[in-house]
Amino acid sequence: MKIKIPAQTSMKITEDAYNRDIKAKSKIGEDNSLSETNNFIAIAAHLNEEKRVYQALSIEHEGNQYLSVLPSPTHLYLSTALEMYQLSEQIKSDKFPKCGKRDKNSNVFLLDFEPGFTHECYTDYLKARITSIIMLISTLENFMNQVVPDNFVYEKSEKGEVKRYNHKEIENSVSFKEKLEKVLPQSINQKKFWSNKIKEFEILNQLYKHRKEFIHLKTKSKEEWRRYSDVFSYMLNFDILESIHTTINIMNLIEEKCVEIE
Repeated sequence: MKIKIPAQTSMKITEDAYNRDIKAKSKIGEDNSLSETNNFIAIAAHLNEEKRVYQALSIEHEGNQYLSVLPSPTHLYLSTALEMYQLSEQIKSDKFPKCGKRDKNSNVFLLDFEPGFTHECYTDYLKARITSIIMLISTLENFMNQVVPDNFVYEKSEKGEVKRYNHKEIENSVSFKEKLEKVLPQSINQKKFWSNKIKEFEILNQLYKHRKEFIHLKTKSKEEWRRYSDVFSYMLNFDILESIHTTINIMNLIEEKCVEIE
C-alpha cells in the first residue's frame, strides 16, 4: 500500500486572470536563473488541464536548485508513517532470520552484538516503529488543524467560567486529546461523531499515549535495567497497522477521498 501525496495548494486560475495578472506583469531574467529565495508561487498547465497555482520550494544542491510543488504535510506524514511501519515489518521478516542465531533447539534467536552495544537490525526495527507512531500523531494533528475552520470558536466551561478559543489558540493551547474528542466534532458540526466510533477513538488515544511516551521519554524506575523496558515492550506489542487504517478511515469520513491509495 502506498499513499498518494497531493500538493498542499492547488488552485485553478482562469485564462483571463493569468493573462491579466501574471503574464502581463512577468519577465524572464537575463540569465534565466531563479531569485535567491527558495519559496515560489508556481503556475503549471498540464495536458488537457486548466492552469493551476501551486506553492513551490526549491532545494539547493551543488549550486543548482531543484524545484517542485510543496506537498500536503498531512499526507507526507501519513506516507512516512506507513513506510516506516512497512520497513519495520520488512526488517523483521527478511533480516531477523538471516542475522539471528538459534539458541540450541529452541525458538529463541540471538541478534549478536558487540560488547556494550546492540545489533543494527534490532535498532533499525525499533527506530522504524517509533517513527511510524510519531508520524501518525503528527498526521492527525495537522489534519485537525486544517479541518477546523479559521473562524471557528471553541467554547468550554472551566471553574464556572466560559472560555473561548479561536483557531490559533486551539492550535497552541488545546491538548491533542481534547482536540480529538471535543474540538473536532464541534468544528465539523457532528457533536456525536465518536458516539458510534468508540473503538476507533480508543485506538487513536492509545496511539497518542505511545507517541507521548516516546516524545517525553521518562525513567519509569530507579533501577537502571527497568527505566525504559516497559515502554518499549508495550510499543512492540502495539498494533500500528490497525492505527494506520483507523487514521485513514477517520480522515476519509470527515473529508471524502481525503486519503487515496495508489
